[in-house]
Amino acid sequence: MKNQLKRYWNFRILGIPKAFSIILKVSFISVYEKISSFFWKFNLKECGSNVRLQIGVAIRYPQNITIKNNVSIGRGCKFESEFDDSLLLINKNTQINKNCTIDFSGNIVIGENVLISENVSIMSHNHGYNPHSEPKKIRKTIEDNAWIGSNSIILPKVEHIGKNSIIAAGSVVTKNVSPNSIVAGNPAKIILTIE
Repeated sequence: MKNQLKRYWNFRILGIPKAFSIILKVSFISVYEKISSFFWKFNLKECGSNVRLQIGVAIRYPQNITIKNNVSIGRGCKFESEFDDSLLLINKNTQINKNCTIDFSGNIVIGENVLISENVSIMSHNHGYNPHSEPKKIRKTIEDNAWIGSNSIILPKVEHIGKNSIIAAGSVVTKNVSPNSIVAGNPAKIILTIE
């Protein structure tokens, strides 16, 4: 119990009111997220067990999204599409952290045990050289056990992020990523192959 209280209180008497208000707020948000996650299940195409969508998640075309078991979607994430027939599949044991934007216009499959860190942007359509042209779909697959570091950008031309790959924080990925590789930079390049 004391370890739990340490998160919100420094054990000084005058800190009690603030700690109490924080505990109330955290408890309210936790209950809200459980209720919200429960109702999202009925709005998605398919939803597994132990799926948690935190506060502020925004989803366009939820009827086109399948989420498997044990998936966590962080606060402020946005799932968007330019088309009403695009599909997004998020496989089991995947974690998408706060403030990520996933454009699934071109259809995206996210594998099992994938970790997408905060503030990542993934795009799956482009307009070529004319910003007013019709968007073009670009299919994208992120394979099992991939880890996409915080503040990374996955540009539309990327169709494949390989199994067990790591994208370093802040990278701008402009081409496909091979399995078992670590990429970093702008544009991202292979810096290490994982044995």
